[in-house]
Amino acid sequence: MNNFITTATPMRISLVGGGSDLKQFYKRYGGGAVISAAIDKYVYIIINKYHNKNKCLLKYSKTELVKNINNIKHPLIKSCLKKIKLWGLDINAVADIPAGTGLGSSSSFTVGLINALCHYKKIVLNKTSLAEHACSVEIDILKLPIGKQDQYAASFGGLNLINFKSNGSTSVEGIKKKGVANFLKKNLLIINTGLRKNNKLILSDQIKNIKNDRIAIEHLKFMRDSVYEFKSSLIGRDIKKCGEILHENWIRKKSLAKGVSNYNIDEMYKDSLKCGALGGKILGAGGRGYLMLISDQSSRKKLMKRFKKFEFLDFNFDNFGSRKLY
Repeated sequence: MNNFITTATPMRISLVGGGSDLKQFYKRYGGGAVISAAIDKYVYIIINKYHNKNKCLLKYSKTELVKNINNIKHPLIKSCLKKIKLWGLDINAVADIPAGTGLGSSSSFTVGLINALCHYKKIVLNKTSLAEHACSVEIDILKLPIGKQDQYAASFGGLNLINFKSNGSTSVEGIKKKGVANFLKKNLLIINTGLRKNNKLILSDQIKNIKNDRIAIEHLKFMRDSVYEFKSSLIGRDIKKCGEILHENWIRKKSLAKGVSNYNIDEMYKDSLKCGALGGKILGAGGRGYLMLISDQSSRKKLMKRFKKFEFLDFNFDNFGSRKLY
């Protein structure tokens, strides 16, 4: 058994279709679909054998030294250790970008931890199994109000169209046509709003509305179906159409739950459209984090000047997914 394992797991940007990856939707309304892309901002998990086999030392934003698995305060670590059946470890987690910014870091953490624990135990998992293990921990065991796209984005890496079928299975279709990812990156601007908060209330409200609100269901159906048009437009290098689709998705997404947007985000988005942005959205569930904009090159400088007081995310796409570092 190896004593020292490190994994790197990418965070992601979600483009279109978000919300249709919730099981309350895709199991009842003919499936879901999203387009998302893994980026080169990572959650790193380092695990080693702890000198006392009866204890675990856990280091993340806090430090825990525990004698019993049920005393672990971090729910993801506790559930992953129970699932993989390991103890007596020193586990350290660090990330390129803090949690609460809409880049799927919690699922990246879960995928990376499961990947590290399985490598430590010499369990071989393919990318689908790794994603499903993470979904099991977050959705089935911990009952978190989230969908499945983040776990798959973190496990697979790349720019993908992910289908969530009504029978519960998931397929990942890489968008690999030459030059498409680079074309997309050149026409994206991602701005840190500086807002950070927990998104569980937004997601819980969205799930409640899926069960009770016919209009919310119709919006999600539209957002799911627009995924395929977005893919065709992206491959066809029609950035204007991509922007229009993203804009319409954002307008509809704001109606799905309270808190998806707020005054500051709305004002930033209005300003971006005045400066030539073709469309945009807040990454993740909403109400916080990064504002992603689609813009052609002619408007890029104007947008960067308008938001010069903000931090822009410098990124590339990740094509590997969660992996062990040697």
